Amino acid sequence: MAKQAPVELTAEEIEWLKSVPMSKRARVVRDHILEHGSITTKVLSDVYDYTHPPRARGDLQDAGVGVGSRMVMVDGKRMAEYFFTGAANKNAAGRVVIPKPFSDELKKQADYRCAICSGVFAGRELQADHRVPFMIGGDKPTFEFIDFMPLCASDNRAKSWSCEHCENWTAQDVEMCETCFWAHPEDYEHVAGSSERRLSLTFQNDDVAIYDQLAEEASAASRTIQAEAIERLAGDS
Repeated sequence: MAKQAPVELTAEEIEWLKSVPMSKRARVVRDHILEHGSITTKVLSDVYDYTHPPRARGDLQDAGVGVGSRMVMVDGKRMAEYFFTGAANKNAAGRVVIPKPFSDELKKQADYRCAICSGVFAGRELQADHRVPFMIGGDKPTFEFIDFMPLCASDNRAKSWSCEHCENWTAQDVEMCETCFWAHPEDYEHVAGSSERRLSLTFQNDDVAIYDQLAEEASAASRTIQAEAIERLAGDS
């Protein structure tokens, strides 16, 4: 099967692309592709500071834009290149932007804590995230707080990577997502399909002293901080 290649867009298609509502980050990538015809993961990382370059494709697809990809060689390195297909992404067209008042209230209700690591962050450092990825569950007719959770930037990137590399990204079983750590870290059955349990913690302010003590004791016992924490938990049970 022949690989997809960039297509020459018509004036009507370009006008449509410029009219589609999307986030500021997605607009930057859209404008680059319109000017240059495509964009590589290297450019996304080096020029636009995408810490997870493949997310750029997702940003545009979330807005309803059809984006194709192919592998190219740049400076001797193999990488992905994204381009417009000239069609709408019918699986995601119509995604609704989360209203800021809703997002602000969600963070406030959570005391500005990340749902994964429990760290406390400034409101701007948290993102209102779909518990079940939009690409799998879509948007419901109304916004309900139970369907979203606040995530810090680090955990949001980790969740995106884990979800996009999970077998369910293709199967799109909503129930499987609902029982996953990344959707409900407070009550889950698996982590991206794997039978495991996780404990993610962020030590801040006065709690930093607890972490430093754990690190010191772990070093003295020639083991990792994680192993030392588990030993403490087992000893207290």
